[in-house]
Amino acid sequence: MFNTLIANSMPYMPKAFVGFFAKRYVAGATPEDAFSMTQALNSEGAMGTIDLLGEFTDDINKAKQTVEMYKLVLDNIKTKNLDTNISIKPTAFGILLNQETSTKYMTEVINYAYGKGIFVRIDMENHPYTDYTIDLYLTLSKEMPKSCGTVLQACLKRTQDDIKHITASTEQANIRLCKGIYKEPDEIAYNNRKKVQENFLECLELLFQKKAYVGIATHDDVLINGAMELIKKYKLEKHEYEFQMLLGVRSELRKRLLAEGHRLRIYTPFGEDWLPYSIRRLKENPAIVGSAIKGFLTCGR
Repeated sequence: MFNTLIANSMPYMPKAFVGFFAKRYVAGATPEDAFSMTQALNSEGAMGTIDLLGEFTDDINKAKQTVEMYKLVLDNIKTKNLDTNISIKPTAFGILLNQETSTKYMTEVINYAYGKGIFVRIDMENHPYTDYTIDLYLTLSKEMPKSCGTVLQACLKRTQDDIKHITASTEQANIRLCKGIYKEPDEIAYNNRKKVQENFLECLELLFQKKAYVGIATHDDVLINGAMELIKKYKLEKHEYEFQMLLGVRSELRKRLLAEGHRLRIYTPFGEDWLPYSIRRLKENPAIVGSAIKGFLTCGR
């Protein structure tokens, strides 16, 4: 209860104080921090996906800066030979201004990555952008084969239909499947943990049946175990799927999956706009607050 109280108070606390608890979730403020973290993850045997924080912008100049920052990231992925792709969000590229702006800037980044042979994950945000994100993925993956993939959320009631639509529209879908973090209306989403778990595994099985390449994005033991059973059922080889996790979450699970020989990708965010993301992570996992305080109090002993 104490941990939860502190975590929920984070938005009202000084930025430096929040940073003490949140640093495990974010590579740092600069792209160099992301490159260093990716190198460390690669040395463990994990892959990465680098993400520039700063979504839901209504500033055209910031959207343009996001394009240029991603180009810099892509240049360094190539020159430093990092085993990572990138993740991009429509609301970071100006979709709050208009769809034309977002499409133009996201296409520019994906085209730049395609020229370097680097994959791009088009992240899924809350439900107003679901159709747009799927349509953009299908359009660009036809124009630039295997250049990009997208994300589907098991909390949404529409997701199984979306899987059928996507897999019927592209040769081999590349999908990151997650529970979903956005608070959505009951009429379009499951807001019950058990139901979301059930839908996740049903969606995963459908994706396997449709021969999609899936990033199984979860830290939930129920879903990890269920995914393992489905992998066995469909006799998938290790290169035919991957697990995905967030930076700073369940390091023991990360080590286990790597030790068992599974492909594992770690979401590696960076940027000056680390505060909102970090507060969200701390609210989801208040135990981090307690362990950080314990470490701080005992470090001098």
